[in-house]
Amino acid sequence: MWFFSILLLTAVASVAFCALTVKKLYAYINQYRFAESVYTLLFGFIRLRYFVYSYVFFVAVLGALGTLLAFSFLAV
Repeated sequence: MWFFSILLLTAVASVAFCALTVKKLYAYINQYRFAESVYTLLFGFIRLRYFVYSYVFFVAVLGALGTLLAFSFLAV
C-alpha cells in the first residue's frame, strides 16, 4: 500500500512542478519580451512554445502511466 501512495504522490508532484515551471516561464517571457529570430530559437529552429508543449505532454503521459501502474499494483 505504501508503494501505491508513493507512486501517486510522485505523479501529483511532477504535474504540480510542471505547472509551476510553465507558469514561471511565461511570467519571465512576458516580463522580458524580445523578438524571435533564428538566433533566439532552440537549435535554430525550435520555438519555445513547442518545447513547452512537448514538456507538458510528456509529463502528462508519464503521470498517467505512473497512475495506471499504481492502480495495477493495487489490483494484484
